[in-house]
Amino acid sequence: MNTNASLRKPCSVCGVIFPREEFTYGNRENRSYCKSCDAAVSKAYAQGGTAAARAYREEQRSKWKST
Repeated sequence: MNTNASLRKPCSVCGVIFPREEFTYGNRENRSYCKSCDAAVSKAYAQGGTAAARAYREEQRSKWKST
């Protein structure tokens, strides 16, 4: 039984709920980040490595998890 809720999921970085299709990219399915967050995390990683990417994810998560 499919419900609308089962066809959507939240991004683990920004917390926004998207259709599941938003999490299929790069020849992989069911990723944790939406496409725009994946691009932003990749950009942070390119500029400062693992620590910068982690800091970006934590900063974004704190915006919606603290409310």
